[in-house]
Amino acid sequence: MGKSVKIAIFLLSMSFLGGCDSAELEQRSFPLAMGVDIQMQEPEENLVITYDFPDLEQISEKSKTADTPMGFSLEGKDLYHVEKSYENNTNRILDYNHLKTIIVSEENFGNMQKVRGLLENWEDRPEVARNISLFFTPKKAAGILTLTDKTEGSVGKYLEEMLESQKDFRANKVATIGDLMNQWHNQDELLLVPVLTDQGGQPAITQYGVISDFEYVGDISVEQAMEAFLSQNLLKHFSYECEDGTVIEISNIRVEQEIQEKDGVPVVKTSLVGKGKISQSVVLEDGEKYRLEKQVAEQLAFQLTKTANELQETYGVDITNSYITLGGHQRELYKKYDNMPKTYGKSVRHVFQAEITILNFQ
Repeated sequence: MGKSVKIAIFLLSMSFLGGCDSAELEQRSFPLAMGVDIQMQEPEENLVITYDFPDLEQISEKSKTADTPMGFSLEGKDLYHVEKSYENNTNRILDYNHLKTIIVSEENFGNMQKVRGLLENWEDRPEVARNISLFFTPKKAAGILTLTDKTEGSVGKYLEEMLESQKDFRANKVATIGDLMNQWHNQDELLLVPVLTDQGGQPAITQYGVISDFEYVGDISVEQAMEAFLSQNLLKHFSYECEDGTVIEISNIRVEQEIQEKDGVPVVKTSLVGKGKISQSVVLEDGEKYRLEKQVAEQLAFQLTKTANELQETYGVDITNSYITLGGHQRELYKKYDNMPKTYGKSVRHVFQAEITILNFQ
């Protein structure tokens, strides 16, 4: 990791040096990650912004190295004043063209006015890409960005590489700042945001934060989040452990939804088809294979139903995220729940069906 990070930082610096003269480079700072915290400052709450970026000035000096990235935290009533403070303290201008990650402490969502202010600021900037990865943390974002010993350099670069290594998602389905902006404007989609915690000096995803109707409603486990992603047809691979301890690796996943009204409430029927492979090499007789397929299908459908009911009861959310497709399934239901995603999420009922074909080993 150490060698790869150094090489990545060197290549990054060369691209800057090739496109800017030395004077421009010395006047700019290129954060790779940004942490957003709240600090109580009477009579109001201020933002604390922490930046994580490689020291490009050191890279440009042959006599120095870039083993350690720079970190900088500043406080202000909004992002504009934080950036002005940064410029005054460093005599540099912040350039967000290479920003990859934004980490937001969950306490920010106790002040939605601050969150809206941030989004308004970011939305007006063409250099702030909508596909910047979004993370939450239950404590301080600044604390996550200081975990440079185990990451051997920039935490922002480490998180970028961690997301790129994920192989289970059908696409690069990572929560982004653009997703949060869509929530802000539309407030009709369930958004699950990975939550980072300090695990032995290293940032790790230990939960997922739930955003519904542009409100942070709480955290769920990684397992529950994966089941939600599965029900939304967002996964290529899914590992499932049966009650007897048998682990099935499910691939070739296809999920279809059907939404109907029954007894005055919406009912989402989610059908899942896939191929299962037992983690160890075995040869199954036809009778055993059929029994295992039936067992996996029933237990998986039961587990998805259980999780759907738990999250609906606890947070009033629909793990299948079916509200965003309601108009294409049921126009009458769409009219009934138009502009009422929260009411829909609390009312919807779920039926899950699974069909898993077990692959035999010879």
